[in-house]
Amino acid sequence: MKTILIGTMALCVATTSLFAETQLIELKTQTMSFKYTVDHKQALHLESVGAVDGQWESPLEGALFTATPCRLGNSPRFISPLEIVTDDGSSGIELIYQSHELDESHADYTHLTITLRDQLHPISVELHQQAYLNEDTIVQWLVLNNGLASPIQVPRLDSLYLRADAKEDIYLEWYGSNEYYTAGRPFREKLNMGTRLLESRDGNRHKAGPIPAFVLGFGEQPNETSGVCMIAALEWPGSSRFSFEITEPHRSRDLELSVGVNQSQAPILEAGESMTTPRAIYSFSPDGIGRASRNLHRFARTHLLPGGDRLRPIDNNSWEGCQMDVNEASIIQMMKDSAGLGIELYVLDDGWFGNGVDARVSAGIGLGDWEFNVERFPNGLDNVMQAAKELGIEFGIWFEPEMVCRQSKLYREHPEWVMLHPGRKGAEQRGQLVLDVANPDVQAFMFKVVDDMLCAYPEIRYIKWDANSNINNPYSPYLGADRQGNMINAYNEGYLSVMQRLIEKHPTVDFMACAAGGGRANMGVIRYSHTFWPSDATNPAYRLSAQWNFSRFMPPLTITGHVTHAGGEAFTPKFRFDVSMMGQLGMEVDTRTCSAEYMEASRVGIAAYKEVRPIVQQGDQYRHAHPSDSGTPSMNFVSKDAASALVLAYHTTDVREPTQFNAPVSGLDPERLYTLTEINLPESDAQARVAQSAPVTQTGAEWMQSGIPLLFTRQYDSAAVLLK
Repeated sequence: MKTILIGTMALCVATTSLFAETQLIELKTQTMSFKYTVDHKQALHLESVGAVDGQWESPLEGALFTATPCRLGNSPRFISPLEIVTDDGSSGIELIYQSHELDESHADYTHLTITLRDQLHPISVELHQQAYLNEDTIVQWLVLNNGLASPIQVPRLDSLYLRADAKEDIYLEWYGSNEYYTAGRPFREKLNMGTRLLESRDGNRHKAGPIPAFVLGFGEQPNETSGVCMIAALEWPGSSRFSFEITEPHRSRDLELSVGVNQSQAPILEAGESMTTPRAIYSFSPDGIGRASRNLHRFARTHLLPGGDRLRPIDNNSWEGCQMDVNEASIIQMMKDSAGLGIELYVLDDGWFGNGVDARVSAGIGLGDWEFNVERFPNGLDNVMQAAKELGIEFGIWFEPEMVCRQSKLYREHPEWVMLHPGRKGAEQRGQLVLDVANPDVQAFMFKVVDDMLCAYPEIRYIKWDANSNINNPYSPYLGADRQGNMINAYNEGYLSVMQRLIEKHPTVDFMACAAGGGRANMGVIRYSHTFWPSDATNPAYRLSAQWNFSRFMPPLTITGHVTHAGGEAFTPKFRFDVSMMGQLGMEVDTRTCSAEYMEASRVGIAAYKEVRPIVQQGDQYRHAHPSDSGTPSMNFVSKDAASALVLAYHTTDVREPTQFNAPVSGLDPERLYTLTEINLPESDAQARVAQSAPVTQTGAEWMQSGIPLLFTRQYDSAAVLLK
């Protein structure tokens, strides 16, 4: 949310449009149509959402801004998208249509603005929708304008609010963020009477809550290829609140859907200012989740993601192999080994900073003191960067600028920068506290420590930005006692503003969003980050499901999949690479301790990924049976020009005897001929998975009809097949 001064409130109120008959407002993408009506009482209604050609229609309809006090008699009290409290304690607001504007001057989208005003107070609301034509995607947000001479409280201002006729069943699918437990499972349920509430309360991330996104199915539980559905995500990095309520007025049933920031206290909107919600991004499909998901992928790559049109490098990160036991000599050796594998980027993770008693040798020490540890890196990065140049490998480094440890110089020098309830010691997470990012001085500090590093070493290619703690002590010393309700908004806006400044000043640097795993895997973060870390759990059986779930919303090139040793010998290097190929492939190993067999399999896997990387990162993704639903999950990717495809198939259950499986293929050009090649077959695991009876060349139509015959001989077996 962003607060800006407004100077046109009097004009807006003075230009109210009066009319006696119902009027229609329509917004279209390439295939979708939104229709609104304004009735004779000047109330705004969503009339319908469906296909432009009339082939399908969703059950979405109904009034969008229900008045308080309620004038609906015995009907349910719908909440509408906002709640305010004026200085006399009143929560009344009755919004009526004032005007609308349809701006078609943009090449990529049409922008609809509908303005409503309160009948009593000079308070107005703008509903903004941008319809992205080629991606069939809608972006929506609200702006609340306070024309009063006094502040108002805003307990709730939601980005997305919709009503639906729920006489037919409505189904919800959502996903958790927490590794080891929920991030690998899809949660599917039929919505019943009452309220289903999905909340994250971490403040600055959603690690302990749901991913801020969901799928809604109308009439049936949608799968990848069937069912009318809506897919939606909130462009916001912090706490979120998704509410789905079914009520039963008279003989029908209604769904009320509301999506927005999860406020712990009511923010204050000052007199003469405005408040803007985060953007909600959503799309619809008449034939399953897959199409809507691909719409979001294309939208994010084209309009949201920095550098969405270029390939992400293959990296090796020091963390899982070395933890904080790093120094100049070991990093240079691992860079040499990594370059020999074909890795393109080496990332130095935690453990490189702090000195004396504040040296970062374990969690709970040194965060905030972003100077090189003189014992571990006596030359800073001078020798490391010289070695990287000679090896032809790029370099990245880890930061956690929002956090501080009590045992640090920063904490001793700036205790006023730390979020703590007055008079309380405060709770620590991983031995650290959160800085007051609402404070502009803290934002300047965060920017400076990263900017100084990038200016000192302009060859640095990558920053891993971590956030290992929730806002556990939600009190901002900067905001003061009477504005604590603005803390969640101010913190996250501060964080995003720092990220924006950094990517604008350093456009050749990639930023990864990490939050002790997937707590920042959301549309809000990737506007200013190039990739994200989906989970601290890197066991490939778990990662197969977790990466699958994140790919419902996030483009595959943003999903970092690291090959590690997690899970032990149950997983071959081939299986690990086949799992990690479904996103931005990387590694997280100490190359000095890897076996020769592991290293050779890594060379083969990396070379195979380089061959298919453009297909995975820039093509369309077609998922088939989910790992939770099948022992033989699979997916395929198709290049932009449909000239090539990658099929990835897995066998995750016990195998008593060789199992034949036909991996589905989707999205090919039916008329073109495609030739099959199996890839990623290291010498130690070179048995072909493609059945001997499989054809080598067929038309796209024939491959899509027959699939690819595979033969799996063990649990955690896999195949990677290129069609060209």
